[in-house]
Amino acid sequence: MIRVLGGMAAVLAAATLLAGVPGMALGRARWSPWLTVLFGFNARYRVTPRDALRGVRAVDVALLLLVGATYAGFWPGPATGHAWWMTLAIAQPVLGVPLLVITKLSGRSGLMGGALVLGGLMVVDRTWPAVAWLGVASSLLLLGGDLGTTARPSRTLAGALAAGYVALVVWISLLAVLLFS
Repeated sequence: MIRVLGGMAAVLAAATLLAGVPGMALGRARWSPWLTVLFGFNARYRVTPRDALRGVRAVDVALLLLVGATYAGFWPGPATGHAWWMTLAIAQPVLGVPLLVITKLSGRSGLMGGALVLGGLMVVDRTWPAVAWLGVASSLLLLGGDLGTTARPSRTLAGALAAGYVALVVWISLLAVLLFS
């Protein structure tokens, strides 16, 4: 049952990420996940202000919770029991929500931190290696773009964020396939 719920959460998370692209294109930062806002700022697209990242938006909270539920679908681990590591993977996006509510800025990177842990477990267990490496790569690209964003936009970071975003959408979609199979 948890696998089915995790698969449904993955489908909704991928749909949320995909819906963020037109939201950004229409200049609706409130409708877009923070990753598209970061891209818009670094790419100087529609002159997205960096301050658009401040505050708690429902799309970010929903995405963090959906991704946490997706990771939970793999409980207790991709191949063998890794309860402690899986708890860490699930906890990062879920605990990102209260951190975001308290700080109005931090906590969203829990999505990528959890993906690094889950992807790492898949690599170690040699389960779905292509999917595992895609998750690790997307997380590293997005973390680099997220943590590297400063007051000055950077086209290099925009490229990393775009590549990581596409990889994240594909990775979460593949997680849905794995959870439903």
